[in-house]
Amino acid sequence: MVMVGLNESRQTTKANARSRSGIGSGLALTVLAWLTCRITVGARWGPAHNPIRFDPKLWARWDSLMYASIARFGRTFGECNQPPFRSQPNLLHATWCGTAGWLPGYPWLIRGIQTMGLSLSDAGLLISWVAMAVALFIVWFGWLRDLHPVRAGLVMVLFGVFPGAVYNFAIFPTSVALAGVVSAILAATRERFMIAAVLMTAAGLCYPSAWFAAGGLAVGMVFMGWSLGTKMLARRGLWGMAGLTSLVILGIHDQIFFGHPNAYVLLDTGPGLDANGFPGDYLFHLVIQRDTEEQNLIGREAALALALQGLIAVATVLLSTFVTAGSWAKARIVDDVYPAAVGLAVVLSIVLLSANGGAWNRSVVLAAPCVVCLRRLPWPLLALIVAVSGLTTAFVSRAFFAGTLI
Repeated sequence: MVMVGLNESRQTTKANARSRSGIGSGLALTVLAWLTCRITVGARWGPAHNPIRFDPKLWARWDSLMYASIARFGRTFGECNQPPFRSQPNLLHATWCGTAGWLPGYPWLIRGIQTMGLSLSDAGLLISWVAMAVALFIVWFGWLRDLHPVRAGLVMVLFGVFPGAVYNFAIFPTSVALAGVVSAILAATRERFMIAAVLMTAAGLCYPSAWFAAGGLAVGMVFMGWSLGTKMLARRGLWGMAGLTSLVILGIHDQIFFGHPNAYVLLDTGPGLDANGFPGDYLFHLVIQRDTEEQNLIGREAALALALQGLIAVATVLLSTFVTAGSWAKARIVDDVYPAAVGLAVVLSIVLLSANGGAWNRSVVLAAPCVVCLRRLPWPLLALIVAVSGLTTAFVSRAFFAGTLI
C-alpha cells in the first residue's frame, strides 16, 4: 500500500513537472514572439527600434485621443449646434458630435489601471502591450503546445504581425479585443459556451470588429452542432448569439445617458466617416491612381504596402478556410473550425459592409486567429507567409508612426 502510494505520488509529481515545464516553454515563446513582433512593427521608425522602450508618445495617434477623452470624461454625445459642442470646430458639417462613436471597454480599463498611480497614457500603452502578450500566450496554449517550438514560434509571430499589427502595440483597443476573441474561441472549442459568450461580449465592448468575430463564432457553433439534435443546436445558437450582448449593453447605456440607443451608429456613419471597404475601390484608387489625395499623404511606398496587406489578409483567411475544410472532411478536427469561421466572418464583413472611417486596415486584425489553422503547413510555406507578412507590416507601420495612417 505504501509503495503504491509512493508510486502514485511520484507519477503525480512528474506530471506536474511536465505541466510546469510546458507552461514555462509557452511563456518563453510568448516573450520571444512578442519581442519579434514588436521589433518588426518598429523596424522602419528609428525611435521605435528598441522593443523595451516604453514611450507612450510614440504610440498615440488619431483615435488614441478619443479613447483618452473617454477615459477622462466618459463618452459624450449631442447635437453639434448645442452646447457644449457648439464652440468646437465642425469641419464636416456633422449633425451629431461627441465620442460615442468609440467604444468604452478599453477606456474603462485605462481608468481602472490609473488607480495604481499610472498616467493615462502609460496605462493605455501598458494595457495594449500586456493584452498582446496574453493573446499570444492563449494562441500557444490552445493550439500550439504539441508542436515543435520553432514551428509554434512561427505561428505565434504570424499571429502577431497579421495585417493591422501596429495598432495592437499602440494606444488602441485592438489587442484587448483580440485577446478576448481568441480566448472566446478557445473556450468554445472546450465546450465552455457561457465563458465564450462573456469573453466575446468583453471584446465587443472594446472594438466593433469583435461583433463580426462573434457572428463568425456563432455560425461555427451552429455548424458544429448541426448533427447533434435540435436541442443542442438551439443551445449552441443561443450561446453564440449571447456573444453579441455587447450591442445590447451599449444600446441600454446610450439610451440611459444620451436618449439615443443608436448613438454609436449616428456618429460612426456621419459625414466624412464613410469609406469604401476593403479591398475594393479604395485600395484600387490608392495604388493605381497616383494623384489621389491619400496616396500623396501616406506616400507611394505605404500605399503599395497597404494594398499588399489587404491581399495578405484575404489570402491568409482563404487559405485557413481551405485547410480547415480539408482537415474537417478527413478527421473532423474541431479546433480549427472556430478560428477559421471567425477569420472568414471578419474579412467578409469588412468587404461587404465597408469599414467606416477608412479603418479597415486596423479592423482586419481581428481575423488573426485564423492563422492557427496554418500551423501544420510545410515549413517553407509557413516561413514565407511569416516573412511576407512581417515585411509588409514593417512598411505599413512606418506610415502609422509618421502620423499619416489613420
